[in-house]
Amino acid sequence: MRVTLILLTLFIIQTTKGQNNLADLNAYIKKTENISELSNLKSVQFDSLSILSTFNELERQIDFGFKHHRILIVPYSGSDLKLNLVSKNGEIQITWISEFDPSNDVNFNILNVPKNSDFLKEYVQNHNGFYKTELTESDFENQIINEYVVGFGCSIDGLTVPKESKKMLKLVKRKNREELNKYLTSFSPELQTLGAIGLLKIGKLTKEQKNIIKHLKNKNSVIYSCSGCSYGIGETFSERIENYE
Repeated sequence: MRVTLILLTLFIIQTTKGQNNLADLNAYIKKTENISELSNLKSVQFDSLSILSTFNELERQIDFGFKHHRILIVPYSGSDLKLNLVSKNGEIQITWISEFDPSNDVNFNILNVPKNSDFLKEYVQNHNGFYKTELTESDFENQIINEYVVGFGCSIDGLTVPKESKKMLKLVKRKNREELNKYLTSFSPELQTLGAIGLLKIGKLTKEQKNIIKHLKNKNSVIYSCSGCSYGIGETFSERIENYE
């Protein structure tokens, strides 16, 4: 019984600490306008949050002149935190703040901090017009925050295939061009990469699909991928699909 009470107390303390860390970061992001202001978060004096280290995990082009940034924040206590931001010309348009579980690659307790109230609506409208899709603002949020992995021979044994990559291979086997086209025309550069690979593996692309792949090659977003036991950022869309063209 005593052990149970101790564990429960520790859980409550950690939960409260996590909530305070989120609140601190949320307050700071609300008054932050430029991405450059996040370059030295460790030096910021927060009420509760004390930062051990930060990692700029990602900075990449998405569509219409915008960039997607992902920053990992490791506090001295409490859960790791993730910032997913979209910027244009250095100006932050919107930020998602979340707690992060590294054991399952899951973001939770997600806070939405809009800086430009029109950004999300306009971006989704422009995307749907360009790619001929009917995606939603929730689709954009989910795909920006989710950390999809492109790879087909991961881990030490080279046999692990990440979830979305495995799904893509099944779609290829079924020659399901419709679902692969949804990947190709999604918001996520990783899903777009998987869609392009899948369609190229099947062959007989439409003119529109060829034009989209050409556009994606010109944009050439950095993607999260794996090869063997190496996971991370460092590969681009063009580099990943070149063996399938």
